[in-house]
Amino acid sequence: MKLTKEAIKALIKEEREAKSFLLAKPAAEYDMAKRLFEVESQSGGEFTEVAFNSMTAMSAFMDGSLDESSLEESAAQYPLEFSLPNNPNPAVITRYVESLYSGTRSAYLTYYKEPELAKMHLYLIKGHNAGFALKGGNDIVAVHNNTRGELRGLAKYFLIKAKEKGGTMLDHFDGFLSGLYRRNGFMNVYEVYQWAEKYKPAAWTYDETDIFNPETSIYSDALNKMKREGGEAQISLPNQSMEIVAEDGYKITINPNQKYNQYLYGRPDVIMRKL
Repeated sequence: MKLTKEAIKALIKEEREAKSFLLAKPAAEYDMAKRLFEVESQSGGEFTEVAFNSMTAMSAFMDGSLDESSLEESAAQYPLEFSLPNNPNPAVITRYVESLYSGTRSAYLTYYKEPELAKMHLYLIKGHNAGFALKGGNDIVAVHNNTRGELRGLAKYFLIKAKEKGGTMLDHFDGFLSGLYRRNGFMNVYEVYQWAEKYKPAAWTYDETDIFNPETSIYSDALNKMKREGGEAQISLPNQSMEIVAEDGYKITINPNQKYNQYLYGRPDVIMRKL
């Protein structure tokens, strides 16, 4: 499935009408997570962590409130409870773990373990399984909303609050989150990790990412300019290494033809963004 806004909306509509996992199961992200990785595998490393952050963030945005132009006024009234590295709150740390991995089947997908989370700035909406964390004080991770539809429109709210608390950077796999993060202020692409098969999360399903769509790829503008109008991408894109200018003026050396095929067969790059 392409992780476009249209595809996400269609999935939400389908799941709502079918009354299946997005509404009926305690951990909606479980079913999405299992399509991306299995933490207990030996893949590990940066890619697995980014896959986890991407999955939890996507599940927060996939709550039926994709209209980012609006933010529920009630969200501003939700009190946040927190734990800080220099002033840890054991009760909040324990509840954050429970909130992040709520649901009987999602626990084995854990990436951040409790000792790791205890070193982060943790923020939870009081009385609900929804929150975000700051790793190292400014790296936004573990954005999640596991309220089973009780609270909607929280993802943008969390990004706003995370920035207020000092969050200045985040990471994700190129795709659905690219446009969302850019529109929420994270326009500075400061580093890109190109796909490395040996580091892929286990159980990766290789879903296509549209490299020509600015909502789903940092390479869209550059490759759209290279592709001949009406031409077949496979044929018209240069098949040689060259330096291109991707989103936000980020210069990177790629083979446009190979990068197109890489994304076509579900191997997107890791994008590092900051304000």
